[in-house]
Amino acid sequence: MHSTNNSDLEQQRTTSDFSSMINIVILNSLGFFFLDFLIPFVASQELNAVGIEMGIIFSVSMIGYMISSPFVGVITDKISKKFLVFIGSIGRGIAYFILFFAIILKSLLGIGVGMFSLGLFAGFFWIPLRALIAEKSSIKNRSYAYGKQQSAQGIGTFFGAFIGFGILLYGVEIAPNNSLLIYSALVIFGLANCFAGIVFLTRVNESIKFNEREENVAVADPSVKKNWIPTGLVIGLSLLFIVLFLSQTNGSLAKPFLNVYLLENIENNPTLAALAYAPSGFVSMLLAPRLGEIADRTNPYVGISLASALGALITFFLISTSNLWLFAGLLVLDVTIVTTGGLIMSNVISRVSKTHRGKIFGFQSTFTNFGAIIGPVVGGIVWDFFGPKSPFIVSILVELALIPLFIIAIFYLKPHLAESLEEKEHVKQDS
Repeated sequence: MHSTNNSDLEQQRTTSDFSSMINIVILNSLGFFFLDFLIPFVASQELNAVGIEMGIIFSVSMIGYMISSPFVGVITDKISKKFLVFIGSIGRGIAYFILFFAIILKSLLGIGVGMFSLGLFAGFFWIPLRALIAEKSSIKNRSYAYGKQQSAQGIGTFFGAFIGFGILLYGVEIAPNNSLLIYSALVIFGLANCFAGIVFLTRVNESIKFNEREENVAVADPSVKKNWIPTGLVIGLSLLFIVLFLSQTNGSLAKPFLNVYLLENIENNPTLAALAYAPSGFVSMLLAPRLGEIADRTNPYVGISLASALGALITFFLISTSNLWLFAGLLVLDVTIVTTGGLIMSNVISRVSKTHRGKIFGFQSTFTNFGAIIGPVVGGIVWDFFGPKSPFIVSILVELALIPLFIIAIFYLKPHLAESLEEKEHVKQDS
């Protein structure tokens, strides 16, 4: 009976094929966390890259993503979304192969090429996927739907971390000079991405979309009924994209240096550092559907403000502790809060237009990726000149300063959404 009730509830939230579509993301996500740890580790410990070089390596990935985002955003609204996801999956698989050989050959340039390719094809993958998620989910459970996507990522990240770190540590123990074995997980992740692309192309049915009950459709899409764009919508979107750019710039100031900070200031044993760092890569994602349910019930003004304030506070505690396991716990909490705030923002952005979702997600990716390009470079410069804590201190100050800008952006945007945020108020009553 319990499973039946869960099944009925799921049908009220998403389409019948939603779960099968999302589960394929597990294969695409295997290398996420492992790569975040591996690339700066290899660059700093084996190739002796300085802070700004590590920042550039992360930035070229975002450059690739930013280049593909506007183009993919436009064509997402015109051609098969699942075909674009297929292209993205195959391209990302090839990028993993490039990274594997670049690390074997100890080529910093090769790593940069691999990271660029990974970012370039990420646009082909994530933008159409986000549009499909919006089409296959209820207005009132949109954050939950994006949470399910992140949960699939979390499952993939968990198993990928187990595979990646397992092979890495095993290889270091039995054959420390055998780079082909030590880094062979990258080949596995590349093959998994290619296979996932084929499965997505053959199994996903784009014609199945979630049909809202008439009373749940808040307002008509203004882009359909009018040839002009309301001034409030222009102001709201402009402010929102600017704030997303600044927020991503701020968030990426410190992220590439987190595990290096951990290794150099708290625990210099790579095995223990990896064990402490690992949970942050998947715990919040596994909890994402629950976090999405919370986000669906949360006023966006309150949710984003609270997430930003708590995020700044926890970042302060992170750089104030020297205890490895306290650091690990705080990092999990920090990422969980960031995830919740991100689900709220994804919910808002998905409601701007039903007919131009691809373009909206494309513009969002362009602005956030531009911020992700600037952030690591600035963080690297600050790290080199002012010390390892400085990127985190700057991040705290900027995060607090962005709260009022988020509130103003949503205030202007809210009256012009194609799917009103007022639907969120009925979730609790109907569920």
